[in-house]
Amino acid sequence: MSDLVVTHAAKSYPTPSGPLEVLKDADFSMRRGESLAIVGPSGSGKSTLLALLGGLEPPTSGTITIAGQDPYSLPEQVLPKFRGEQFGFVFQEHYLLPQCTVLENVLTPHLAIGSAGKPEQDAARELLSRVGLAERLTHLPRELSGGERQRVAIARALVRRPTLVLADEPTGNLDQTTAGQVTELLLELQRETDSVLVVVTHSAELAAAMQHSKRLDDGRLVDQ
Repeated sequence: MSDLVVTHAAKSYPTPSGPLEVLKDADFSMRRGESLAIVGPSGSGKSTLLALLGGLEPPTSGTITIAGQDPYSLPEQVLPKFRGEQFGFVFQEHYLLPQCTVLENVLTPHLAIGSAGKPEQDAARELLSRVGLAERLTHLPRELSGGERQRVAIARALVRRPTLVLADEPTGNLDQTTAGQVTELLLELQRETDSVLVVVTHSAELAAAMQHSKRLDDGRLVDQ
């Protein structure tokens, strides 16, 4: 059974001249452990699709299910908890909390929907050790390099072992060497946590590292 199922999903926005169709009839499914790159020019709707997949914006038509649940059918007060349990997000900008330490930033997904006791803290420390930041636990984001900050963001996205990890240009602000290292790390941890990984990118190198690749062309998602 697939863990991510997108069925005839479409998204349009009202304009004075009529609906603007950003996504048309997207249809695909993925299982845990699989990775997918979505490529296409700027403005093609890649980030919109990511928002739909992440429970942030409902499709105009069609359905999206995560672990057998349509997040948009949930009561509004329940959706944030579901999102916190099922999704991990990595962005081009790391969006770390500047006033929080590395360890505190990685623990924020736990704190957002509950608490972070000793087991959660131990797991976060182990994950940070895995990404090479064992000696940086008490550092603030401003004391880290760009690559280190992105590794913290990856650890934060995966700390709850989510069903679906969504990454929007995760290597876009990094030099080529650091981008390659971050790509390897993201895939390695995704396989270990057995998550579904969907990456939106302009990078041919990052797209080639994924198991599958699709392109958004005039609002339609097609195989590469």
